[in-house]
Amino acid sequence: MSKTAKGRATRQSFQDAARRVFERDGYLNARLSDIAEEAGKSMASFYNYFDSKEALLTDLATDFDTELQAKVAEPFERGLAPHDALPEAIRAFYRHYRTRLPDVVGIVQASMVDPKFAADWREIRTNGVRTISIGIRRAQRDGWAPGLDPMLAASALSSMLEHFCWVWLAQGGDAIDVELEEDHAVDTLWKLWSHAIYWTEAE
Repeated sequence: MSKTAKGRATRQSFQDAARRVFERDGYLNARLSDIAEEAGKSMASFYNYFDSKEALLTDLATDFDTELQAKVAEPFERGLAPHDALPEAIRAFYRHYRTRLPDVVGIVQASMVDPKFAADWREIRTNGVRTISIGIRRAQRDGWAPGLDPMLAASALSSMLEHFCWVWLAQGGDAIDVELEEDHAVDTLWKLWSHAIYWTEAE
C-alpha cells in the first residue's frame, strides 16, 4: 500500500471510528481517546490528520454533504423529468440520512453548543438549498408556482425534508399510530413537495 493510500485508509479509519463512538456515546460525550482506541490507532496518529474533535466533525459534515449532493443529483443527471427524478432524489436523501445518522447526530449536537460550527454547517447546508431553488426556478419557467420566492421556498422544503428525517430516523418518530417504512416516507414527502411547487393560480 502506498503512503498516500495508507494515509487515506488511516484517515478513513478515524472517520469510521468517530461515527461508531458518536452513535454509542453522542458527539458531546465522545472523547478523542475513545475515537483513537476505536480506530486501533494512537493519539499521535490522530493528530496527524485532525487538530481536534471539532475538525474531525467538520470533515465528516463536509463529506456528508458532498456525497449527499452527488446522490440526489444522480436522477437528474440521467435526464429524468422532474416528476420522475424528484422521488428518486428524495429516496436518496432519506437513505443517505439513515446510513450516515451518526454524522447527523454529531452535526446537530455540535450546532447547539458551538456557534462557529453552527455557522459553518449553515453554509454547508445552503448548498442544498441553492440546488433546490434551481429546480423551483426551472418549474417557474414552465409556468408553475408563480410568484413563489425560489430561495425561501427551497429553504422551507429543505427544512421539511431534514426535520422529517431527524424526527423519524433519529428520534423514533412522532407519537402517532404509524409504522413508517421507506416507501411510505418517500411517497408522503414527494406528494407534499410536488404540491408545494407544481401548482398554478386558480382562474
